[in-house]
Amino acid sequence: MKTPSIAIIGAGPSGLSIARALDKAQLPFVIYEKHSNTGGLWDIENEGSPMYESAHFISSKTLSGFPDFPMPDDYPDYPTRKQLCAYIQAFAKHFDLEKDIIFNTKIEKVEKDKDGWKLTTTQGESYFHQELICANGTLWQPNIAQYRGTFSGIIRHSNTFKKSTEFLNKKILVVGGGNSGVDIACEAASFANEAYLSMRRGYYFIPKHVFGVPSDVFSHGGPKLPLKVNQWIFKKLLKIVVGDQTKFGLPKPDHELFESHPLMNSQIMHHTSHGNLRIKSDIDYFKGNNVFFKDGSSIEVDEIILATGYNYAIPFAEEFFDWKDHRPQLYMNLFNPKHDNIYVMGFVETNSAAYDIFTQLATLLANHLKDKKESPEKAKIFRNKVTSETLDLTGGIKLVASERHTGYVDSDTIKAKLKQIQKQMGWKNTF
Repeated sequence: MKTPSIAIIGAGPSGLSIARALDKAQLPFVIYEKHSNTGGLWDIENEGSPMYESAHFISSKTLSGFPDFPMPDDYPDYPTRKQLCAYIQAFAKHFDLEKDIIFNTKIEKVEKDKDGWKLTTTQGESYFHQELICANGTLWQPNIAQYRGTFSGIIRHSNTFKKSTEFLNKKILVVGGGNSGVDIACEAASFANEAYLSMRRGYYFIPKHVFGVPSDVFSHGGPKLPLKVNQWIFKKLLKIVVGDQTKFGLPKPDHELFESHPLMNSQIMHHTSHGNLRIKSDIDYFKGNNVFFKDGSSIEVDEIILATGYNYAIPFAEEFFDWKDHRPQLYMNLFNPKHDNIYVMGFVETNSAAYDIFTQLATLLANHLKDKKESPEKAKIFRNKVTSETLDLTGGIKLVASERHTGYVDSDTIKAKLKQIQKQMGWKNTF
């Protein structure tokens, strides 16, 4: 059987998105997956997965599913990690994508070959392909924050946290104001003897429902308005729905609404207002079991959970990309300006649900790969755009200056640019 010219590494949501697009475009491919099943990080049994038992999706089922495969009607507004994993696996089965997946096969390294790429597995097997799509996901390489001093208790990254009962009879400090950090801090508030959350800055906390409607559905329901108008409207709305969050012990945000990744949480104010969770400032240093903060306060804890994010990584092919703030530099978060036959799927940090954007990006890539096969001259025209065009996909949002927001895109802006490219190139929006 002839080896397909296109290889995909990873059978999580992004890998399956491009697989579905290639299948529709009638372009043969193969997927290499290190785990024994599809699902990516949502499969808690997948080695290295950051998933924990109580995890839920932070965007609603209404907007979060694959466009041609909606989530089941009986799913709650915010599905559990088990439901998400089952949904992703059902997507792969429904579109018969599993037949093209080689499971239990981890790609150890990639080498440039005159006709494409040589892929070598951890077992020492080698495969050759002309086109390589890296869809290995973004939440696999923990970013371990460093602090002065030495902590005598347990200190670990949040990717090792699995069960809330791990916090029983302990004093817990969670570090990090992202969605997982806040969720884990709320778990600690329910199970630990004492629970604290250290945050470098204040954030806007958006409840998961507004007037009984999922917040993302509510915000997408109205007309598209200028950024400043949107900020004014939603800040007023948050005052009505939430009130002054500083009265709940939460620090005042040091930036405008929408200038950082949305924090979707309806529990934190319950726990802070009941004294189950106490908010601390940024860490200064450790000494024994004591943690000293930059505001001059200190606490004694047994364990520290570093919910300090992840570094993007393509460990098997890192040398073939240019990097900035642990992010590969890509055109449309997809195309590599350095090499015209290696791509990245799923490295998109955005302010909306990801799977729809994955699908649109996958369609864009499938169109280009089809041109490379059937219309090489047209493919060269697009390749020139990749190497010469500089894009700003922030939508004019002045994002918080942090590594987390390097390469961050506004969902409406990237979708508009996708439509523009499709039109310019005479490509279909679907196959």
